[in-house]
Amino acid sequence: MNPIRRRSLLGAGTATAALAASGWLAGCTGDQGGGGDRPKSLQDVPIKELGPETPDVHYPEGYVGARATVVEPFGDGSTEFRVVVPQDAEVVGDWNKSSMTSWFEKRTGVKIKFTSVLAAATDGSPDLTKVNAMLSSGDLPDAFLGLPFSNDQVSLYGQQGLFVALDEYIDVYAPHMRQLRTDYPGHQALTQATDGKVYQFAGINDCYHCASSPGRAWINQRYLDQVGAELPTTTEELREVLKLLQEKDPTPKRNLIPFAASVENPVDTFIMNAFLYNPGGTANGGWLALTDGRVEFVATKPEWREALRFLRTLHDDGTLGRDAFTMTDAALLQAGNQGRLGFVRAYYWGSFSDIAYKPGALWKDYVAVPPLRGPAGVQYARWDHFGYKTSPMVITSACKQPEILVQWADAQMELEAFQHHVAGNQGENWDWSKKGAKGINGKQALYELKAYPPPAGTSWNQYGAMYNSNDARLGIQINKANPNFEAELYRSAQSYQPFAEPEAMQVPPLIFNEADATAKADTAATIYNRVRTAMAAFAIGETDINDDGAWNEYVTSFDAIGIQAYLELHQQAYENRPK
Repeated sequence: MNPIRRRSLLGAGTATAALAASGWLAGCTGDQGGGGDRPKSLQDVPIKELGPETPDVHYPEGYVGARATVVEPFGDGSTEFRVVVPQDAEVVGDWNKSSMTSWFEKRTGVKIKFTSVLAAATDGSPDLTKVNAMLSSGDLPDAFLGLPFSNDQVSLYGQQGLFVALDEYIDVYAPHMRQLRTDYPGHQALTQATDGKVYQFAGINDCYHCASSPGRAWINQRYLDQVGAELPTTTEELREVLKLLQEKDPTPKRNLIPFAASVENPVDTFIMNAFLYNPGGTANGGWLALTDGRVEFVATKPEWREALRFLRTLHDDGTLGRDAFTMTDAALLQAGNQGRLGFVRAYYWGSFSDIAYKPGALWKDYVAVPPLRGPAGVQYARWDHFGYKTSPMVITSACKQPEILVQWADAQMELEAFQHHVAGNQGENWDWSKKGAKGINGKQALYELKAYPPPAGTSWNQYGAMYNSNDARLGIQINKANPNFEAELYRSAQSYQPFAEPEAMQVPPLIFNEADATAKADTAATIYNRVRTAMAAFAIGETDINDDGAWNEYVTSFDAIGIQAYLELHQQAYENRPK
């Protein structure tokens, strides 16, 4: 449940340049569709349609998503495809020995030899060093599956002849992907390269509660009751509640932290949205919003200054300290497990408390704080309208039969196969729900889980091609004997959705060419450090937010960083984005 952290693939341009210089790319384009060339004519190939529906699968009313259908084998096992996947020792184990792998080989008739590579750094962020080595050496597999290639990288490698254009293959061989595109009309644009072609087979994981997760906040309801306070609805009410918690400290050791946050769970994604729409930011970019189609930087607006003034009042009250800007995730979790947190800005309970289903579990005391209304009536929830696309499968120019791998990926989206590669063995760890069983949202349940994650060696742990719609996610059967917190997160998200910023205000995922991507990354890292450092300094009084000279110095400092060129890069990418 922890948020997945992403960073750019380092050295991508170097890898591609080496391939081009060696002439290896030119030798890989061929009649089978490699390198983005148009494949041999598919006009005489019958368009593959969905198979008959599997009986006794009960869908909720109005269900949108993948369905369970009969899948006939389409491979003959005579060709073994080499596919590179992420290393996952704890859940997947040996990909080649997984029960999901053997089950899916029998279902499709396609034989796969998996090569797993380490794809994450010690902090959980992507690290594709080994993939880069494959790209630069020319030692290409037939495909990469579940690795976090960015849209920039896919677009670049596709147009330089490294990845296969999949458009016509999808039109003919991928009925589940075609259904997904019908159900989610914006999905295709999220997968297109700057030349309009699709070089990635990317699914979706449409997580309702995840849309609000980077901007959620929580408060200890038991502590509220003990100090005689109610759930705050405005910034001023939050201030008063924090003062009450500070004065009447209900913790046994009287060591409460009234307002808690951490480096990875920053203050601004919740508080600033009571003053202006703030998408937040990371070292990869951020604090950008759209106003009438123009990309703007929000962290220097007058409303941002008002939000900083509010944070300064909390500091003056003694309820907000420097630790809210410097605390590590580990320290936040430790303080939460000690019962020391009153109000906390965090992704979910597991960010600040061990999740355990037992009497007296601390995390159960915390309830979501809906978006606050600011002094000017502003009340936004940070909501990600575009975050449902998953890591893709890309087919390389080394593949002799891309049509088989497109079918193979598409068959992973069929609902029964998806359940297997996410939840493990049917009948052992999951099964279809009986008619009348209730899902998370109170509608007919689709399936029940015995446990999650599934037993090691039985699944692909969400690395396969996914068509996990919102309705499918909410179709998890409520199991009182083995509860999960998806239901609680669903209810929490319901209090945020009414205040979600309009989609027209959110900058969608954009694609940058190699030079622009490098320039953007360098500037973004500098902006990130400037915003985060200044936010803490203004909030805790190290720099006076009421000093016009100090504020103007902060605003103009972004000129030296190159904010105008940075905005123009985004504006051009926005105007040229696939639509």
